[in-house]
Amino acid sequence: MHWAVEELSVVMAPPPDSGDTVDWDALRVDTGWELPSDYRDFVAVYGLGSISDSMAIRTPPFEGYPYGDHLLHGVERPPADGMLTWAANEAGDDFAWRCVGEPDQWRVVFRPRNRRQNHSYDMGTAEFLLRLVRGEIRPPLGAELALPPTFTSWREEEEFLLDEDGDLEGF
Repeated sequence: MHWAVEELSVVMAPPPDSGDTVDWDALRVDTGWELPSDYRDFVAVYGLGSISDSMAIRTPPFEGYPYGDHLLHGVERPPADGMLTWAANEAGDDFAWRCVGEPDQWRVVFRPRNRRQNHSYDMGTAEFLLRLVRGEIRPPLGAELALPPTFTSWREEEEFLLDEDGDLEGF
């Protein structure tokens, strides 16, 4: 387990039903994509979901994946702009990797909605998230994370949307 995921789980406890099992080897064979090991550890512990109801974390598809769109949906390899978006917040700001070198060398790039100036961070996903929820780094977010940080898995979000008959409310 990556050290930053371990520390993150102390600062932001994963829900009991969180974590998703992605067949990383099959993903690599099927798509050609290999993703950073700290991100794979994050997905195993937290999975698809959101931080503080503001920052949505994307994942590749897995058995039971609830949506049509996913991390690699429609993305070329390598991406035309050299970036792969792994999260977004409610203000439309993106969090991406600069896909240069081996996946564990990819660094986080914050791309604000207005796209005026990207902000690069010399760290991987898990360390970035850990430092973000601790308040140690403060990218110019269009939407701030509520503190203390919480993680809501897609399972919890889905349950919230279902009414007592098991139908999606409002759909």
